[in-house]
Amino acid sequence: MATAQLIPLPPEDAIRVLLARGRRPSPTFAWQDAYAAHHAAMFTVAKSAGFDILQDIFNTLSKALQEGRTLRDFARELTPVLQAKGWWGRQMVTDPLTGEQQPAQLGSLRRLETIFNANMRVSYAAGHWANFERNKRARPFLRYVAIRDDRTRPEHLRRHNLVLPVDHPYWDVWAPPCGWNCRCTLQSLSQRDIDQLQAEREELRFEPPVDELKSWVNKRTGEVHDIPVGIDPGWNYNPGRAGANVAINEALAQKAAGAPFELLEPLVAERVRSDAFARFLEKPEGSMPVMPIPPAIAEAAGTAARVAILSADTMQKQLRRHPEMTLADYRTLPSIGANPTLVFRDGANTFVLVKLDDGRWRYVAAKTTKTGKAAFVTSFRYASDENVQRMLSRDNVKVLVDKRGK
Repeated sequence: MATAQLIPLPPEDAIRVLLARGRRPSPTFAWQDAYAAHHAAMFTVAKSAGFDILQDIFNTLSKALQEGRTLRDFARELTPVLQAKGWWGRQMVTDPLTGEQQPAQLGSLRRLETIFNANMRVSYAAGHWANFERNKRARPFLRYVAIRDDRTRPEHLRRHNLVLPVDHPYWDVWAPPCGWNCRCTLQSLSQRDIDQLQAEREELRFEPPVDELKSWVNKRTGEVHDIPVGIDPGWNYNPGRAGANVAINEALAQKAAGAPFELLEPLVAERVRSDAFARFLEKPEGSMPVMPIPPAIAEAAGTAARVAILSADTMQKQLRRHPEMTLADYRTLPSIGANPTLVFRDGANTFVLVKLDDGRWRYVAAKTTKTGKAAFVTSFRYASDENVQRMLSRDNVKVLVDKRGK
């Protein structure tokens, strides 16, 4: 009798995350140009700006992940392509930030290894995080697991066997990979798993060690970051959760693209009610879909977007400028877009408002990209009748929806 051959299934969550990032290829000059969580929303390779190689690298990575190919396979297929396009060896390149030429290492076997390892580990971390979120009711804990050999960073070894709830804020920063070539992982546990590990005399710890912080300056932007010792600059975030959120948002965008408008509000509202959205308000990273766009308004605004996006940069501005807006306020954004009281255009901006029973207005400003493919919320706040009348009295204002007399 023939023995059945077991073929491992491709890591669907990890693939989904990598494909979502690949829809936003972003050539950069230096790795600091796209810092930390920004990497989760895009696919980029340092020193790729000015070379037509980013899509080649992404396609080969995607094939490697989906087909279970090795680093050797990846490098063998990609090397001649990069060499033919001139992205190989040490060359003089122009820094777009300064306009100056400087020597830089482009393609090499070592660089391909770094690109392969970093992207594969981030993709798998995101796939694992998606699984952690799905199963956290049954398996509510995560265990930090380090490879205990002479290649492991001492600070990573200190965190081996640290067990904390999935939603613990410690994982906002200390979630592997925590640096270049970090081999640490997270493992989900149930209470029964914890009891079993302790019965086997595994020394679990349930209080995180105190972080020693070190200031690091991003020379490309001038930003100063306080980073725990043991984490490499650029890795002081949760790459798994950030990547999983990108994949969820991408899946929602795809559903929205083919859904009738009547179904957009519940689709977006589900995301806005999620724990991930609450964390986004506390610590903005990436972006969130927040407001459906009625077809008539989309046409007037010149956008094909079905849903308006709230970016991390705008959310940070909101927290500074409009701290009075609560989580409950933000969770009304889907209904504001679906059933506005008043909508008008003023130049490149679209204003969407809902009148409240207490006489105030919730006011959303949105703007489309130059290509018309996306729309972003630029401001969200309360407004009075006087504010609204003042805005409507401006020259060139075009009213699109007006239900004030209904």
